[in-house]
Amino acid sequence: MDTITLGPARITDAQWIAETSRSLIEAGLPWSWTPRRVAALMRQRESLVVVARSGRELIGFALAQFGSESVRLALLGVTQAHQRKGVGQRLIRWIDEAAVVAGLFTIRLEVRVTNSAARRFYASLGFRESGMVEKYYSGIEDAIRFTHDLRAG
Repeated sequence: MDTITLGPARITDAQWIAETSRSLIEAGLPWSWTPRRVAALMRQRESLVVVARSGRELIGFALAQFGSESVRLALLGVTQAHQRKGVGQRLIRWIDEAAVVAGLFTIRLEVRVTNSAARRFYASLGFRESGMVEKYYSGIEDAIRFTHDLRAG
């Protein structure tokens, strides 16, 4: 069994991240996180893209954008074969630690209102529902906004 490792994404990972996002996160919606968009985010100084690997196989990713007051977790995905094994939690912790190093103590994200598994996952990590955004996803589906205060313990 291979050890799962985390590290910064390579620009060559953009295609896989985009395709995996398309199937795991954006199913039923127009494709928003295309390879070009993922690669563009990866090139921004204010962003962090982390991947999880099992051996050489990519199994998860997190994309975060660092602002002046908070960090926005834009995408988080773990392949189905590796879900519920702590990979997502490890990716979130990496983002949390990077936020604290940057002097930012609030993480924000949005989740499809119909994604009850993701809502439970984020709540289990200390995220709190902080509002709803109507038609957030391509004008089709509402989102629940989550916030995590890293100083809250």
